[in-house]
Amino acid sequence: MGGMRFLLLAKQVALGGSAALEGVMMKAPWAWALAVRLPDGQIHVERHEEPALSQRYPWAKLPLIRGVVALWDALSVSYRALARSAELVGGEEEVPKGALWGTVAVSLLLGIALFIVLPGFLAGLLLDAARFPLLYNLLAGLLKVGILVGYLRFIGRLPEIKRFFMYHGAEHKAIHAFEKGLPLTVENVMAQPRFHPRCGTTFIAFVIVVSILVYSLIPAPEVLWWRLLARVLFLPVVAALAFELLYFSARHNDPVSLFLRELGFRFQALTVAEPTPEMAEVAIRSTEAALGERVVA
Repeated sequence: MGGMRFLLLAKQVALGGSAALEGVMMKAPWAWALAVRLPDGQIHVERHEEPALSQRYPWAKLPLIRGVVALWDALSVSYRALARSAELVGGEEEVPKGALWGTVAVSLLLGIALFIVLPGFLAGLLLDAARFPLLYNLLAGLLKVGILVGYLRFIGRLPEIKRFFMYHGAEHKAIHAFEKGLPLTVENVMAQPRFHPRCGTTFIAFVIVVSILVYSLIPAPEVLWWRLLARVLFLPVVAALAFELLYFSARHNDPVSLFLRELGFRFQALTVAEPTPEMAEVAIRSTEAALGERVVA
């Protein structure tokens, strides 16, 4: 693709993605694609014509609403891509839709229990939330960070997860090259930074920061379980505000945005590793497939 044409397209398209097992999923507004390195060394590529919810429903682009919609859209596609990559790499049978969405539901419930309910419960054992709401939420936030960092460091030691994090880096590098209008070659992609301001890991960091502020404004019920339930019920509000913060910081270079971006990059160091050229090649194939007919040689 010509550099200028590529750059103009990059300014119009918010390209996103995620790592998969031995592969990369890339998501354009009009479609998503998956590229996976098969056991025989070949690269399997598939494209799914599936416009994002924000492309199908105008209301899904409204501030605050768009954060929850984008999160749901990204999670649903990422889980399907992950399941599909497992089929391709492991030779497993196709996962039924019911089983897939059941896995998604269980994963979300476990995530809420581990990173929302547990920190709130532990903080409640140490501090009276009704008397010290700000201190209580600061402590809960610190506990969230500790649990999250410990969890990521633990799974990051597993060989399969290490490679998963390397493909995460390949995804970021390919997006950087695309956004700079560079031809998608292995050399250009490998030369890019491995951190990206719109990364989901940064979003998680922002969720923790925003949750401290939001939960501090919510009256704390005396009953512990009601207090924990309130944290879960307000999670969509926290996610929506965190998305707006991510959206803002990724597009501005003022001191506050740069600070927030750096905070996100510190978290990304836990989930994004330097890829190999072979992984960059997979990310390129996925990017080209997601862009589809918009890519002109």
